[in-house]
Amino acid sequence: MSNLAATLRHPASALLLIATLGLLACGEPPAPPGPRVGETFPALDLPALDGPPLNLGDYRGRVLVLNVWATWCAPCREEMPSLQRLSERFPSGRFAVVGLTVDEDTNLAREFLLKYGIRFPSASDPAGAVAEGLLGVTAYPDTFIVAADGTLVERVSGGREWDGEEMVSLLERLLAAGT
Repeated sequence: MSNLAATLRHPASALLLIATLGLLACGEPPAPPGPRVGETFPALDLPALDGPPLNLGDYRGRVLVLNVWATWCAPCREEMPSLQRLSERFPSGRFAVVGLTVDEDTNLAREFLLKYGIRFPSASDPAGAVAEGLLGVTAYPDTFIVAADGTLVERVSGGREWDGEEMVSLLERLLAAGT
């Protein structure tokens, strides 16, 4: 009989084992994979849906909102119009919204953007190597807010109303800090 089986046959020992395992599970949850708030966001090279590749390092000096999305993701589709309005709200020399689609069918992503008038730059990651591999995205949408100095300020998982008061206030503070 194994030691574990012998332990489980004695109620007091079994309770002690369960309590110990429970305490181990109560520790700090692991940090999500990918860049951490307060660290420099990677200057990734991304293939654009249309046009030349996008290098996120080229956005240094501007506040950047990088939104990782897909056409098959309902919250992603719902938040896109507010991201477009947000992209138009602040001066392009100081602020940018960039989309990163993980759609395998890039034509479907292009059609979606055209249909809904989404004009901010969009990149493509059909294999998810950047989104899931480098950025640690596990659910969509996932958005990274990067300060003008390249520091990740906030990571927002799930859909949002991006041009709402709370987000606009955060971005205004970031823009004021960058001047």
